[in-house]
Amino acid sequence: MQQKMKAGAVSVLIGGFLLPALALAAEGEHRFDLKLRGVYWNDESLAYPTSATPNPVASSYEQSALGLQLNYQSPYWAGIIGVDASAYGVVKLDDSGTPTSNLLDVGNSGQLEDAYATLGQALIKLKYQDFAQAKLGRQLQNSLLLKSTSTRTVPDTYSGFSAALKPLAGMSIYSALYDQWRARSTGEFEKFRSEATAASVPKTIDYVGILGASYVNGPLAVTAEYLNAKSYLSKFGLVGAYTIPLGKDALKLSGGVFTSRDAGSLFVCSAEKELDCTGTGRIHNKGMGAYLDAEWKVRNFTVGGAVAKFDGFWIEDNFAVNATKDGSLTQDHGTNPFPTSAGLGPDFSNNDETVFSVRLGYDWKDYVSGLKTAFKYARGTGAHSSNLSNGAEGSENYREFDVQYALPFVKNLSLRYIYYNYDSKVTGGSTAATIKGMPRQDWEQHRFYIDYAYQF
Repeated sequence: MQQKMKAGAVSVLIGGFLLPALALAAEGEHRFDLKLRGVYWNDESLAYPTSATPNPVASSYEQSALGLQLNYQSPYWAGIIGVDASAYGVVKLDDSGTPTSNLLDVGNSGQLEDAYATLGQALIKLKYQDFAQAKLGRQLQNSLLLKSTSTRTVPDTYSGFSAALKPLAGMSIYSALYDQWRARSTGEFEKFRSEATAASVPKTIDYVGILGASYVNGPLAVTAEYLNAKSYLSKFGLVGAYTIPLGKDALKLSGGVFTSRDAGSLFVCSAEKELDCTGTGRIHNKGMGAYLDAEWKVRNFTVGGAVAKFDGFWIEDNFAVNATKDGSLTQDHGTNPFPTSAGLGPDFSNNDETVFSVRLGYDWKDYVSGLKTAFKYARGTGAHSSNLSNGAEGSENYREFDVQYALPFVKNLSLRYIYYNYDSKVTGGSTAATIKGMPRQDWEQHRFYIDYAYQF
């Protein structure tokens, strides 16, 4: 972009000067809420052998941290303008093993930072009746191909502009343009970039833009979205769903198709760590994936199944950001819209891969109020390398067990435990043949969350 966006400076101005003034002038309800989250992770994995590491040993770590969000939402002054702001703070509780930038950044010492604080959200919001809305500044993002996530202590946020129009009942047309991102483990907003590390390779992505539309009419829902990471990657997604009522139960049938393609000079061999290629030269990649999904809600059960097929390597990550203090790269967590995806590590979207997935959930409200459990299994087969013909073929398996408990005797206090397990196998080709989209032989992770929310 020739003229750089000033959303970061605007957001600081909002927080320091405009927010108090508008809060006093606005008519209506001012909303304050406090969210606390304690997180504990236990992770162990084993990588594939390489020429440099022919006999890899298991890597493991434990991390725990406490996150705080103080959120403010103003009403709209004169029915047109308002402000929102969120202060985020994260404190390390404990860590051991291999330092990784999951809950906090890794510092110059090679160890996790002790804490950080930041103004994670700070924005001006505008609206015109129910027809148009816009936001300028630091904000959450939630759309088909780009989402802020809540799997760490605090969510990641974006800096820029977003808007939405509702020209017809049930229809929404939306867009967003961001030039910076704050990762889930840091308080710093950074420019988007690719994962390339060579000094001679251009890396900076000027902006990430989104244009989409959705339509909902009774049981029918359709969404189409286009994403462009300038001169790097373009993506398109189209999903549709139809819900069939079955008395007190319901059957939801859905499907989608997605593309992911190189979009300019920044897309080189080293720009995406899961590309199967060598060197740092400009390359091309065209990936497409499609899925069909069925979900049946019957009494306290939710039963689902899905199948996805990929032609070419469908890339989940939309960008990366600058290197952390220890020199490693903070990678985009990506937004994976496939119901066959894994919550841990690999994306299950390799070249030629076919993925089958089943899931089962149960609400124990008739026996234990507030208790829910869920299980998911996915298996991918027939995967091949993306930009190399090395004869390698891979398969992978994923298991997830999720227990959530909202304590009925303490309002807004909940506990959650998630167990992830992943394994893969690569055969064929030479003894050194690998598929970078399957980076670990085995991977196991335990996550535990304690959440509390209080609204003032």
